[in-house]
Amino acid sequence: MKIAVTVKIIYDPEVEPKVNKGTLDYKKTKRIIDPIDEASIAAAVNFKKIVPSVEVLVICASRESDKGFLRYALAMGANEVIFIKIASSDNILVDGLITAKVLRRTIVAEQFDLILVGRASSDNGSGFVGPALSTLLGWRQLYYVCGLLGEDAGQLKIRCKILNRTLIFLIKLPCVLVCEFEKSDKFVSLLDFMRSKNKNIRIKTLNKLNLIANSSVSVVNYAVPKRVRLVKSIDNVNNLMKTLFS
Repeated sequence: MKIAVTVKIIYDPEVEPKVNKGTLDYKKTKRIIDPIDEASIAAAVNFKKIVPSVEVLVICASRESDKGFLRYALAMGANEVIFIKIASSDNILVDGLITAKVLRRTIVAEQFDLILVGRASSDNGSGFVGPALSTLLGWRQLYYVCGLLGEDAGQLKIRCKILNRTLIFLIKLPCVLVCEFEKSDKFVSLLDFMRSKNKNIRIKTLNKLNLIANSSVSVVNYAVPKRVRLVKSIDNVNNLMKTLFS
């Protein structure tokens, strides 16, 4: 089984950025792998203990300076990283839809069986990429995934937690899982980083994918007209009942 874990590099959400002339200044704020995606990597790597034939690849679309952070994903146990470089000269707006299109092309080319996507990123929380990706691929999808339990005859056994209820599902592969695993406690040692040097980070360039931003979603600011609202005062229950049911 070939698993892809989508990863986003963000500014550390636990570090408060400085305010410079009324705007947030992130220049001195460190960037990290989104903790939600880090938990997905740890879950996929742990799944290899249950299904030894599993191969875990990490996919990330980000700027050139973020490539080094993905060495941490390799140290966690991922087999390989596919890094889609966003060049500074790119004139394309990399929104959720473009990200989903980029991921779709890579997933189809690499012939993945399972995609793990975080339920929502820690920096904006849109939660758009997972549903968009499954729609573009035409694959099955499942939300609130919190555990990978096993695989048999092309079916994946998973655990989901919804409204404090834990449910077990069987879903056919290939599929997209929108995940919210518990925070990873996986310890990454210096030896792990040394071993990761023998693993590969494949680089692709976004501007060579010939993607066009053609999102039909636009934001319009509507001014709410001022209206005079009539208010009726009701001083007892009998008058209330007459008003409601008369």
